[in-house]
Amino acid sequence: MRNRRLLLVVILVLLAAALRLFHIENQSIWFDEGWSAYAAQQPSLAAAFQADPTNPPLYYILINAAAYGFGTSEFGLRIVSLLLGLLTIPLVYRLGRQIAGERAGRCAALLATLSAPLWWASQEARMYTLLAVLVLICALAWQRLITKPSRAAWIMLWLGELALLYAHNTGLVIVLWLNAVTLLIWIVRRRVSYPDWRVWLAGQVGVGLLWLPYFIDRFLLVQGANSAITSAPPLDLAFAWQVWQGLWVEPWALALRDLPVFVFLAVMILLITLLLIRRRALWLFAHVILLLMGLVGGLIMLGNDLHGRYLVMIVPLLLTAVGVGLASLRPRTLRWLALIPFALIAVFTLIVAQNPDYQHDDVRAMVQFYADHLSADDSVIAWSYADRYDLAYYWDRLAVRARRITLAEGADLNAILPQLPTSGNVALNVWYTQRADYRGMMGCVLGNGTVNLPQAQTAYGMTTLVYADPVLDLPQFQPVDLTFSDSGGSLIAHVKSVGQAAVVAADHALCLPITVTLLRATDADLKAALIVQNDLGWTVASADAIFATARQQTSSMVSAGESLTAYPLLRLPYGAPPENYRIFLRLYDETDEPLGYNPPQNGQTLSGRDLLLTTWTAFSGADWTQVERQPDLPNSVNLAISGDLTLVAHDLASGTPLANGDEIRTSMLWRGEGALPDLEFADEAGRWQVSVPASTTDHGEITLDWRAIHVPPDAPSGSAVLRVNGWAILAHYQIEALPLISEAPAFEMAVNAEFPDVGKLVGYSLTHSRADSLFGRDDPPQLTLIWRAGQHAAPVSYTVFAQLINAQGQVIAQDDAIPGGRATIGWREGEYIMDRHTLAFNDNASAETVRLIVGLYDAATGQRVRLADGSDAVELATGLEIR
Repeated sequence: MRNRRLLLVVILVLLAAALRLFHIENQSIWFDEGWSAYAAQQPSLAAAFQADPTNPPLYYILINAAAYGFGTSEFGLRIVSLLLGLLTIPLVYRLGRQIAGERAGRCAALLATLSAPLWWASQEARMYTLLAVLVLICALAWQRLITKPSRAAWIMLWLGELALLYAHNTGLVIVLWLNAVTLLIWIVRRRVSYPDWRVWLAGQVGVGLLWLPYFIDRFLLVQGANSAITSAPPLDLAFAWQVWQGLWVEPWALALRDLPVFVFLAVMILLITLLLIRRRALWLFAHVILLLMGLVGGLIMLGNDLHGRYLVMIVPLLLTAVGVGLASLRPRTLRWLALIPFALIAVFTLIVAQNPDYQHDDVRAMVQFYADHLSADDSVIAWSYADRYDLAYYWDRLAVRARRITLAEGADLNAILPQLPTSGNVALNVWYTQRADYRGMMGCVLGNGTVNLPQAQTAYGMTTLVYADPVLDLPQFQPVDLTFSDSGGSLIAHVKSVGQAAVVAADHALCLPITVTLLRATDADLKAALIVQNDLGWTVASADAIFATARQQTSSMVSAGESLTAYPLLRLPYGAPPENYRIFLRLYDETDEPLGYNPPQNGQTLSGRDLLLTTWTAFSGADWTQVERQPDLPNSVNLAISGDLTLVAHDLASGTPLANGDEIRTSMLWRGEGALPDLEFADEAGRWQVSVPASTTDHGEITLDWRAIHVPPDAPSGSAVLRVNGWAILAHYQIEALPLISEAPAFEMAVNAEFPDVGKLVGYSLTHSRADSLFGRDDPPQLTLIWRAGQHAAPVSYTVFAQLINAQGQVIAQDDAIPGGRATIGWREGEYIMDRHTLAFNDNASAETVRLIVGLYDAATGQRVRLADGSDAVELATGLEIR
């Protein structure tokens, strides 16, 4: 009988070995395994002990010792995990047999043989199968101590606990689990003799004292070393469902995908597991629940997200509990039927996990790219807190000639610049870690002054951006004094320095770093948006970047007084002409102030909540023919206008309905150095025609030409065409003339405020639904303005602002819009325009007395239109009551 039991366990171990050896070398060594490779290659066990400052040393000592026999190939590094993974099978068998007999042991061992998480962990050069073995050893010892205590069980428990503490940082969670479940059994049994409380306490003190040196020297520093950008797991049903799937499938990405077959099988297993809960396995289920709670609690404290690898140590206990339940089923046929979903999920996981999308980061393929495409003059830059051991593992093996530069975690710009190469191409390795370049500093530094986008090479899990001969000439910081506030008037950040915009050709990128001092704590991540406007006031380029410290801590993670920097990189569109481009800054976050924080009002040039930061002077000389980007224009035409000028593309859309006074904004791309021709916008019936000259005369071989085309204010209804050179039609339009209102509509209050070059605000009406003349948040004021156009059309299209201002000068309600939906450039002499506004209240609103003001501003520049008396707004009413 004993030989038969032994033979069954041996068969299961051999089956598990075959499964775990399958493709064990196929997957690349990834980031964490790089640490294991580094430890394995150390010259001594003492050096392996010190190899990783953020993880305990036991596993590294084992893998270093194993390297003397197995080497440091992918197979040699992973063989330790495989052997430990195989050891879980007899241990699970022993635990199930100890709890509920022979049949329970066999069922548990079979489940362990098929377990996808145990299979996956056995093919990783990490310590997770070691944790599974040590948890099983502690569980076996604890199970013995609550029934028939022995000296061997006590020693096995203490050695298992100590080994766990020196195997992984989650070892503390496991020790706390053992103490929690022991306390629970004392309470349930109402006695403290099984296990004996005195021996238990003495043993825990002894284990703690033996762990104390590591606790003081390393463990207390783990949180600071391991957390830059925190991502603690969410505590919700979706997270609980992912955890359940993660106990049965691996890799972890499968649990996050909710693939139908896995969802179905996981539901079936959950139902079967609930039906299989037996009294003998209750303590095992208690172990599983307490371990999960402790694991999640520890990750929350560290600010780390959950990964399926952390669940591997819990899986054997769950498998044993389910095995006990399976063993109790009668008849045998029912037991095999219940086993089917467990076997199916293992088989499907093993099949699907062969897809490259579910495997390790493919560092090997990325380093092979470096070997094939980079020379000895080139460099590869990677971020890490020590060295990129995953890259280093393959560097010499694949004979890479390029220089590898590792940037230390927390290194700021002044420390990094001296490390950068002075010649050759630079490849930036981008792999998301907690120590990534969150603020985009390296992309900004390497991209500054370049004319082409970096070449992107992607392998699974990481990307490399290759910059061809970067100039590495970063703009110098210059001091500024700009303070931004939120909608409630509370100061949020002080911009203290920005990069100085270089005078470069239009085809060169511009890195413009911005440094702020946080003026108050916030839960939101502050960001910078740079908006580039051309001479017409159009936004032609933009860039976003998040503010962070050198340690990659965002504004939501630091206190007031911290300095943070963002590194946005700007590129003008393909073919942009030489001119002075205005760069506006918007400070915002995606939760509290997505439209932007309020900029300072002390004479700065504003466009809404965007503040004019600097001017980017792009001079002549851009050679767009050498730029590999393609024009972002929908219509390719390749229309020859003359012997030295061809219209390559444009964005005009035929059939667009227009009204008199409307504006057409067009972008056209020309090739050739001939003079850019005028456009002709004309009524097909010959009743009117407008000539639109080029906005630039200084251009090279490739030129992006922006033009604003206006429908005449008095244009009648009919068809119109836009043509070039007198014959080439680019687009057709249908004009629908708006009726001219020549008599003033009715209004309540006269104003007669003259806005030079625009017209006159004749009067207004202010309406509400309440009889008590009080306005409230659910009853915003409805304002109707009556405008009368002047003798001449306005030079630009102005925007109306209507605001309610409280006694503290704060805007509590506002509406901005084109007056009556009619661009002021299209107003006809003497006509009246009805302009309706709903003044929506903001968070500043309260029960108070306010005043109502109205004015006009140029949305392109933010400049308000001055009235004849020099003021920039008309006060329509005072003493309005807000309930």
